Amino acid sequence: MKLKNLLKGVNVLSGETDVLNTEVEDIAFDSRFLKKNSVFVAYKGTASDSHEYIGDIAKTGQIRAFVTERPVENVPHVVVDSGRRALAMMSRNYFSIKDDSILKIAVTGTNGKTTINYLLDSIFSTNGMKVVRVGTTEYKVVDKIYQAKTTTPSSYEYYRMMSEGIEKGAKAICIEASSHALEQERLYGTCFDLSIFTNLTGDHLDYHESMEKYFKAKQKLFSSEYSCKSLINVDDFYGGKLLGMSGIPSYSYAVENSADFKALNIQNSLDGVSFVAVSGKDLKLQSNMVGNHNIYNILAAAAASNILGVPDTVIYEGIKNLKNIPGRLEKIVINNRYFFVDYAHTDDALKNVLQSLSGLKKKRLITVFGCGGDRDNTKRPRMAKAAEAYSDKIIVTSDNPRTEDPAAIIRDIEAGFAGSTSYDVIPDRREAIIHAYEISEEEDIILVAGKGHEDYQILKDRTIHFDDRQEIKKLLEEESAGL
Repeated sequence: MKLKNLLKGVNVLSGETDVLNTEVEDIAFDSRFLKKNSVFVAYKGTASDSHEYIGDIAKTGQIRAFVTERPVENVPHVVVDSGRRALAMMSRNYFSIKDDSILKIAVTGTNGKTTINYLLDSIFSTNGMKVVRVGTTEYKVVDKIYQAKTTTPSSYEYYRMMSEGIEKGAKAICIEASSHALEQERLYGTCFDLSIFTNLTGDHLDYHESMEKYFKAKQKLFSSEYSCKSLINVDDFYGGKLLGMSGIPSYSYAVENSADFKALNIQNSLDGVSFVAVSGKDLKLQSNMVGNHNIYNILAAAAASNILGVPDTVIYEGIKNLKNIPGRLEKIVINNRYFFVDYAHTDDALKNVLQSLSGLKKKRLITVFGCGGDRDNTKRPRMAKAAEAYSDKIIVTSDNPRTEDPAAIIRDIEAGFAGSTSYDVIPDRREAIIHAYEISEEEDIILVAGKGHEDYQILKDRTIHFDDRQEIKKLLEEESAGL
């Protein structure tokens, strides 16, 4: 393909005709993963600037031309206004994306993205539609599963999966749009049929620096450049703010405030939730998922599907058909103790989960949690406060310490405790889970929070296999063997 054809829709500032007519076979954008006879797209990133490596990249002989954000010497190149946007549009052109035939839904917010994505997948699948689902736990392209490296993949991988899905007859793509991805233009070039905003709470401030910058990154999705319509949670402060600023047709959903879609007659138990979604007419919904926060997720998925024209009977069945979501309040019962594994790794997510479980407990609520290293450390004492507010017993442990000292992370957590609830510190996560079971009694609820679906633990010098769910099931196996 000629470079000029790859650059359709890209704001090209300068480029020689012979360079624009260069034939290239692929697109590269990471100096560690070059491809023969490809074009390399350079841009200034957060931690590094790939322009600095162009000389070394050129010496490999694999790159036929460069797309850059500024003039460079001694290599054939084209200058564009934004390397990231160029990469997205070039990827879209490379995979010959024609997406008029496929519904495109993006979900963004601090919490709830994965659950809503799974619910939408279940609803659309129940409606007889083949689905592409892209998010934190995995990437699913109709019948094929890819490992998820990030919540939202690179624009190249995103458009590659969209192309594969369209070829396989997919009629919907549901994607979790992270704030990093939105700021880095990974979804540029797509105008989503509907974008959903869940909530915004303190997270990723190590990257965004402030809540306003975090909000601004999310807000980008709700412009006419990125979305045709929006669905917004107006029980959330930032959701209400976003609704007032939206320049596209917008719908609202809520449990507490007035909204276009509202949940009423809520019934909540350890077996699941049911409620009526009201919007002109009543739609009764029932789910195996537990917790008040999941009422928002179910309502969002039902409202989105309604807006997109899915029949009410299909919405009901699609929600009911979904039994569980990996690492999202995943329930495991051992000897009449109720273990729940959840990905909650922010103070707000932990608070929401604990509030929900607290309202369902018959006896005690025991919480096992830690905080990740090399991430926003301001949330550590806040997570302690959330745990202390709703737990009868707390066990502080390690999450993914990465390059930080686990003991230092735990000290940051301990600073948030006021002393009203007893807690134990057991840095070894496996031992912490065992201890939680050993001190539990029948009908206690035990929340193991922070890692959810993850099957690894990132340490300073290595990554090891570790899955909270497997560790809990080992306890079940040991109990069964002891009978």
